[in-house]
Amino acid sequence: MTFNPLHATGMVFLKDAEGEFAFSGSCFLFREDNVLLTAAHCVPESISTVIVHLPFGRREMKVETIHRHPTADVAMLICGDQYAYRAGSGYPESAFWDGASNFSLGEQFSAFGYPSEGPSFTSSAAPTPRFFTGYYQRFFDYESHDGYKYYAGELSIPAPGGLSGGPIFRPGAPEILTGLVTANSETYAVTDSIDDVLTDGTKYRQESRRVLTYGVGLMLSEIAQWLHTYTPNPVSRGWTIKDPITGDDPTDRIEDRI
Repeated sequence: MTFNPLHATGMVFLKDAEGEFAFSGSCFLFREDNVLLTAAHCVPESISTVIVHLPFGRREMKVETIHRHPTADVAMLICGDQYAYRAGSGYPESAFWDGASNFSLGEQFSAFGYPSEGPSFTSSAAPTPRFFTGYYQRFFDYESHDGYKYYAGELSIPAPGGLSGGPIFRPGAPEILTGLVTANSETYAVTDSIDDVLTDGTKYRQESRRVLTYGVGLMLSEIAQWLHTYTPNPVSRGWTIKDPITGDDPTDRIEDRI
C-alpha cells in the first residue's frame, strides 16, 4: 500500500476543566500505528486526558502514556495496543518510518497539519488541513521563550497556529521525516527611515519596519537516542530504508544530541 502522509497526520485534543475537548495542535504517527509525536507545548503536564484524531486516516485514539523530552519541544504519545493494527515486525501500515540525518541547507521540505488561524471571510477559527512546501534556510541551536532547547531548522515559510507538532518530510520520500514543526522566529527589516533635527538640537529618527516570520522545526535525528528509548529504531528491527532518489540510507549518519 502506498504511504500517504495525510493519513498519518492528526489533531491533538485536550480535555479542559469543564469536560470539553479543545484543539491543541497537530501530531503524526511515528514508527508504530499507535505511537505519535507532537510538540511538547501542545500537551502541557497539567492535562490528564488527550485524544488524537486522524481525519484522513479515519481513526480516533485515546492517549495512555506521554513521554516528554527533557529539553526539546517534543512529546511522544502512546496509545493502547488495540489501536496497533500492524502485524509482525515489518514496516508500519500508516506511520512515518523514521527521521533522516542527512538533511542539508536549501533542501526542499513538505509539511502538513491543521492550522487554526482566523476567523476570516473564507474560514473559521476551526482547524483547517493545509499542505505546505518550502526550503530549509539555516540550521541552528534554538532556545524558545518557554525554555526549550534543541537543534532546529529554519523554514522559508511561517508556521501558523495549530501547525505545531506537525510533520516535516521529504517530498520525494514522504515516509522519511526530517523534522517536527515547533515555533516561529521573528525578525524585521527597516523599509524606510527619517532623520530630523529639531530646533532645540534634538535628533529625531522614525523607522518603518516590516516583520519577517520564519517557521522553526526540531530536527528529529538530533534526538534519535531519546526516540529509540521508547520505540525501537529501524536498524534494530532489521528494516532496510533507502532514499528512492539516491539509494542511500537517510538515517546512517545520526549524531545524537540528547
